[in-house]
Amino acid sequence: MTAGAVPSPRTQPRWTSPATRMRFEAEVAARFMVDDVLAALLPAVLFTAVACVHYGIDAVGTTLHVATSVVLFSLYLYVFNASNQARSVTEDMANKPYRPVPRGLISPTGAMRRFWCAMAIYTLLGWLTGTLIWVVLWQTVVIGLNLWSLPRHYWVLKPVAMGLGLVVQLAAAWQIVAPPNTVIWSWVLTIAVAFVLPMPFEDVRDMDGDRQIGRRTLPLSVGHWPVRIGFAVTMTALPLALYLLLFRFSHASPITIAACTAVVVIASWSAVIRSLLFRTAPADRATYLIYTFTYCVVISCGLVLF
Repeated sequence: MTAGAVPSPRTQPRWTSPATRMRFEAEVAARFMVDDVLAALLPAVLFTAVACVHYGIDAVGTTLHVATSVVLFSLYLYVFNASNQARSVTEDMANKPYRPVPRGLISPTGAMRRFWCAMAIYTLLGWLTGTLIWVVLWQTVVIGLNLWSLPRHYWVLKPVAMGLGLVVQLAAAWQIVAPPNTVIWSWVLTIAVAFVLPMPFEDVRDMDGDRQIGRRTLPLSVGHWPVRIGFAVTMTALPLALYLLLFRFSHASPITIAACTAVVVIASWSAVIRSLLFRTAPADRATYLIYTFTYCVVISCGLVLF
């Protein structure tokens, strides 16, 4: 196979039973989503759990709300990654060959068929859960970024799209339980801004693949060092910003507020140190995981601060 060629899907198993087909689709879905569970699925589910605790929902109700959140945000992640991976086969062959298209499980056309089927199910679930406005907004973002945008515009459009994605994610996660009030909106918007600013570091780990497909990302435009420094500055300031804008207004005890701030400091500053000292592609991937873990830590603080 020549460099950059799209691999042909390997012979798929005969669908001897619905269970066989379900196992195959589960494998495809897992390979679509495995890289982003910590960034896109777990934080949303945690925020739904925070809402349940805040409103005193009983165990049965909490279980139902959390299960709904798992399904809704699995689709949130699936539609983004299926459409993105259908168009980024060359990059994935270099950086992430375990994904379903470069692995040969499905073709780019097959990825798009799954994308449109998931979009229909996602829309229906949004209507059933009262989150349709957020579902439609995310679908618009996904189509605009992954299907309509040009590679040379990616570095400008991606931060905007991801910022909207964070707002959609957290607002919908809370909406599953109850409409967000002004306090919740202050958390949603503050967290979205705080975590979208260092997000360009995500593209440092994928520079080689992005270069191959002509995608213009911020690290390829300005170099990796300015992006590392920007990441370090924003992640260093993150705990103080969250304390000043969110944590200090909590009715929790001063000890609880201090403990939450300290945990965020440990997580975010660990990412800072790694981003500057460990600069290989595998190290950058690990640093990005710590960044997403910090996001989950901040969401989890809501369990004791609301």
